[in-house]
Parts: sequence; structure tokens; C-alpha cells
Amino acid sequence: MPRTVLIMGTTAYTEVFIDMFEAIADVEFVGCIENLDRAKCAGNVAGLPVHWHEDVHAVAGNARLICSLATPQRRDWIVEMSEAGFEFETLIHPSATVSKRTEIGAGSSIDAGCVVAGYSRISGHVRMGRRVSFGHHTEVGAYTTLHPGCIVSGNCKIGSQVVLGTGSVILDGRTIGDGAVVAAGAIVTKDVPPYTMVAGNPAVFKRRTDQT
Repeated sequence: MPRTVLIMGTTAYTEVFIDMFEAIADVEFVGCIENLDRAKCAGNVAGLPVHWHEDVHAVAGNARLICSLATPQRRDWIVEMSEAGFEFETLIHPSATVSKRTEIGAGSSIDAGCVVAGYSRISGHVRMGRRVSFGHHTEVGAYTTLHPGCIVSGNCKIGSQVVLGTGSVILDGRTIGDGAVVAAGAIVTKDVPPYTMVAGNPAVFKRRTDQT
């Protein structure tokens, strides 16, 4: 019996997301959900119908949801759908290597080629891009995005709604605060305070992320 899944999002990356996770044998994608532009419901994404978010209960059946969006702002929409009574699926690509001793929260997705070591904890709604390396005894908070190729060493603590850029490296034992952004290619050798952006090798402070 396949796990039926509705995908939150209708962006170009949603097509990539579908293409990636169609490789899971027991998952069947049955549609996408849009919450900003109702006109998109007249079209499709990778051949799947698009449903307006307020109409999903009428078509969902037993389907669970998964969010394809990678921005930290996805939290508000996920909370809205959760409060509406929907449950969330967890997707792990068949080519990913994930320790059975690591806990993964509902709504998280782990892309092709990822390696997740043991005794770690991945909270709900975490997006892990292609070929991420995730160390042992490491924690990551909800709604965090790890972009392709980033490396998180062991004994790290990554907060909620954090963005780790493509190819960034977090050295052993570092703490990344809530809402922080680590730029692509950055090498983090020291703790990163909440709501700050760091970049470079070694990574240094660039700006606050909670100020316009």
C-alpha cells in the first residue's frame, strides 16, 4: 500500500523535488498545494494537479503533506496546515545513508547521497539537500535548511530556521543559533549567534538576519 503524499509548493524546485523523491518505491505523489496565487490551480506541476490550500481537505483523503520549499519562512504555512489537522510525511531518498540510531522528525526530507551519522536528532520539517554530510551526536532544529554539499561535523547544535549554504562546513562542536545564515562555502570555526549571517574562511559576521 503506497504512502500517498501531497506536496506543498508549486515552484520550479517543486518539480526537482518530485523528480528526486519519486525514487521511493512506496510513495505516491497525488498533487501539489498552492497558497499565494490561485491561478496556478488551473495548471499542473510535473503532471500533478495543483490544489488551493483552503480546498485540500476535500481532495486529501488519507494523504500526508510534505513541504518542498527551502526558505525558513515556510514555517508559517506548515503551522497553518498542521493546525488545520493535516499530518506530515518524512521522505528519505533510497541512496541516502541514514543511521537507524538517528531520530528524524515528521515533515523532514533527506535528498540523494546524504550521509547521516548515528545518535543525532533531526527535528521536524528539515530540508537536507543533495550529498549533505551530517555528523554524529548532532542536533538540528525545526524548519532548518541544509543546502547541497554542506558538511556538519559531530557534536554540533544547529538551531531552528537556520540556513546552511551550499558547500558550507561546520566544524566539530560548534553551535549555530536560531535564524542564523551560513553563506555558501563558509567554514565555521566558532559558534554563530542567533539571527546573524556569517561568510568566508574562516566565517566572520556579516549582518543581522532579523533586521531590514
